[in-house]
Amino acid sequence: MLKGNYFKHVFTYMLGILFIGAVISYFLYLFLISYQKEEIYKKNLQFAKYEIKQNKTIIHNTIKRYKDILLSLNSTIEKNNLLKSNLTLLKKHMDILIKANSSIFQIRYIDSLGDEKIRIDRDLNKTIFEPKKLQNKSNRYYFLQTKKLKKDEFFISSLDLNVENKKIEIPFRPTLRVSTPVYLNNIFEGILIINFNAKQLIKKVTNSKLFDIYYMDKDKNFLIHPNEDKSWSTQLGTNYKVKDEISNIDSLIKSKKNDTKNRFYIEKIFPEKNTYIILSIKKRFYDASIRETRKNILSLFFIVALIGFPFTLIIAYIQARHVILLDYIVNSIPHPFFIKDQDGKFVIVNDEMLKLYKLKSKKQLIGKNSYNILNQVSLNSKDKDQLALEQGRLKTIEKFYLDDERRYYYEMIRVKIPFYNLFKKTYLLCIAIDITEIQELNTQLNKKVEKEVNSRIKTEQILSQQSKMALMGEMIGNIAHQWRQPLSNITTASTGMKLQKQMHILKEDELIQGLTHINNSAQYLSQTIDDFRNFFKPYKVKTNFTIDFIIQKALKLVSAQFKNKNIKIIKDIEYTKIYNLENEFTQVILNILNNARDELEKLDSQEKLIFILSKKLENDVIIQIKDNAGGISKKIEKKLYEPYFTTKDEQKGTGIGLYMSKQIIEKHMGGKLSHKNETFTYENKEYKGAVFTIKLKLNEGLENEKNI
Repeated sequence: MLKGNYFKHVFTYMLGILFIGAVISYFLYLFLISYQKEEIYKKNLQFAKYEIKQNKTIIHNTIKRYKDILLSLNSTIEKNNLLKSNLTLLKKHMDILIKANSSIFQIRYIDSLGDEKIRIDRDLNKTIFEPKKLQNKSNRYYFLQTKKLKKDEFFISSLDLNVENKKIEIPFRPTLRVSTPVYLNNIFEGILIINFNAKQLIKKVTNSKLFDIYYMDKDKNFLIHPNEDKSWSTQLGTNYKVKDEISNIDSLIKSKKNDTKNRFYIEKIFPEKNTYIILSIKKRFYDASIRETRKNILSLFFIVALIGFPFTLIIAYIQARHVILLDYIVNSIPHPFFIKDQDGKFVIVNDEMLKLYKLKSKKQLIGKNSYNILNQVSLNSKDKDQLALEQGRLKTIEKFYLDDERRYYYEMIRVKIPFYNLFKKTYLLCIAIDITEIQELNTQLNKKVEKEVNSRIKTEQILSQQSKMALMGEMIGNIAHQWRQPLSNITTASTGMKLQKQMHILKEDELIQGLTHINNSAQYLSQTIDDFRNFFKPYKVKTNFTIDFIIQKALKLVSAQFKNKNIKIIKDIEYTKIYNLENEFTQVILNILNNARDELEKLDSQEKLIFILSKKLENDVIIQIKDNAGGISKKIEKKLYEPYFTTKDEQKGTGIGLYMSKQIIEKHMGGKLSHKNETFTYENKEYKGAVFTIKLKLNEGLENEKNI
């Protein structure tokens, strides 16, 4: 089985690699051919430039020869005053010139009014004659153009088929006209003009072994074409457009750079006439170069393919091993595992996935849309998959029932995988972990935890109540101390007034004074009851209050006991508003003050001090309460906040005051309660004692204060 898989994958990957190699080779072949065409073009560029230069030279020299003839004739006219005295002699000179130059088929002198005065022609049989009928040429373009020129300047016509008055002479005779004005004493007297047959000139400029040579006129039609049927396109009305053969002619003219298609060389040959010469390598030479290149490339590909075939087998074998290894790894995962594309189609699945879906072959899933598979096991949700693709990762709990109606739970993990190859694609890797047993255990555990939490809450409520009751006992003692003096005052006043009444010595003003004293004492008792009653109200909502208010409130409740025990309170309170639990905070302050009082009672010294300080620190308020009772022993520091731990007699302490204080500050008020021993100086005397520090947040209070 494994051997068969190896051969199957090796054969598949070998075909794939060969196909990819063939595609790469094809595009490489196209690139090399294109490169070779460019090289052929560049290789012949210098030859083309030389050819164009030669064409220009031939045309320039030919025209120059006729210019020199006209210059010589013009000089003879001026020197001998032939126009005024002897036109017959001028005609003889012109006759000699036409006989001496076989290419000239017409030479004329036209006066300033456009009348032909001398005309000598050569017909197609090379016979030289003088036409009997002379014409007026004042409306001809060559006369009008030449008339504008200065002395010794020349007009050169376009190359045509001897077009005269829009008619072409038949048989065709390619013609160029060269003319110059005649001036005597700076007065325009007429023009001298030569028409010469350009057939020999055209033969010379188109004679090339390497290139096909074209000439293009100003209308972008062929003037001269290697195929003579396409020559003189504008004049003959055939309108063979250059762009029909050279599609990029406009860009070639505009850019003045090498041809991007690597076929044509172009340059202006008559700038003033917008006439261009175009060269292209002769097809037989071009095709021969391409065939040679193609042969070399194919030979190279064959050698590379021959050498590369063993490597192809090796690479295919390695790839096949990787695929089988991947398949082995995927099937070794003990949970349903699959990868699908962003459209929801399965790409890879493992055997556990088949078991879960109760299928026999991976082909039943691979390539199929996961959202269209009807199965009682639902691990594919389009919405959840889309969310995973957006977030990059998604973990969910999937619940479903099988045939036995048992409830199953799977933890589904989806991970987005961007895959960068030739085309960027995104996949979703998914694994489903059976957590049914864990979920059932969690359910049981949650029930136990809930039960334990409820038990802990009840315990904490009991501790809180015990703390409240212990503090209430302290408060009853405080009430007794607060009431002792007012009750004594009431008793003394009432007894005194009774005795005075019995002795008939009670005066009215003394009665009023005594009753007022009794009423003031009773009012004090009533206020004391209100203060203690407010403290024990079960407020559990947060309110805005100041630190100074809470300190004053707490001190008012314990002032009588502290005064009787000679405990001095030193305050340094910075005005600070916070938003928190008022009564609970008061309870904490009272617990710390009562502990300090109990420790100070043990001192023999008459100087019993408690310092209360508060200050703002960035977003916090710090409250410190310290005494001079000597500090906390290291033996008990670790147990200080444990419930029921106390250093007092069983009848005097419960051991829950500091425990509840820490619970209130840190769990209910979001603050921090800590302690340390500190040595400090007060009024030039050194003391040592315990320092309790409360740290509370300001931000919440300030924000809520703004909303009130």
